[in-house]
Amino acid sequence: NRQTQLPGTGVDRNSHHDQVSGPLRALPRSESMDCVNDPRFMSNSVIAKRLAAFQTISVVAVIMVNLSKATMFNLEGNMNINTKMGVIQYLGVVIMTLVFLMNLTTVVVVVQQMFMTYRLLTTGPTGFEVAKSYYLNPNITTLRHVAIKMFFIALPLYVAGQSCMVVTNFAKSNNDASLALAWPIVGFLLLTSCCLCWVSNKQQSIFRDRYAMAKMHETPLLNHIDSMSSSNRSGFAGFVDVQ
Repeated sequence: NRQTQLPGTGVDRNSHHDQVSGPLRALPRSESMDCVNDPRFMSNSVIAKRLAAFQTISVVAVIMVNLSKATMFNLEGNMNINTKMGVIQYLGVVIMTLVFLMNLTTVVVVVQQMFMTYRLLTTGPTGFEVAKSYYLNPNITTLRHVAIKMFFIALPLYVAGQSCMVVTNFAKSNNDASLALAWPIVGFLLLTSCCLCWVSNKQQSIFRDRYAMAKMHETPLLNHIDSMSSSNRSGFAGFVDVQ
């Protein structure tokens, strides 16, 4: 008879907990990926370092989602778009809705790609190559770039939307003198929003310039190494060639 207990423990080898319970069988997927202990998992890779940067963006995007959502729900629903204040208030709602949706999209795309990339990294000896093919897939790359672009666009939009909120709050006092105090703050917020756009575009421009410079200096070196390798192979082949 086959032994059904672990030696010296009295514990069954095949426990009923090893099988999926009845209610859990109705779930879409109940099997996980294989766990292979590869020493390479303990070392950092290029993909892991890039994902660490995206993790920071996802955290900030979650904060922006909460801030924009709180601002939307703090607005009054009885606005009259036939008045100037009603138009400004409605514009603020539209801007905050855009900020909310853009940051939420960033969170969904970045978090899901991080989750899937880390899972592929730990699939086994070929985990890095498989994760690399997923990370550099054109569809995945496009979604990631769009999500990051939306995140950086949402930041100045949020500041601009706050200017509408300032006008709306000052207008509640029904005092022209109090409302006049809001316009300098609005101007400062709009100026800050424009400055954020300029800073973001400037940094992206410098990044693209430095990346192009790195590739330009990298190409001659790689071509030289390839030419040396090909010449060495041809010389060695001619030496051992037998007619």
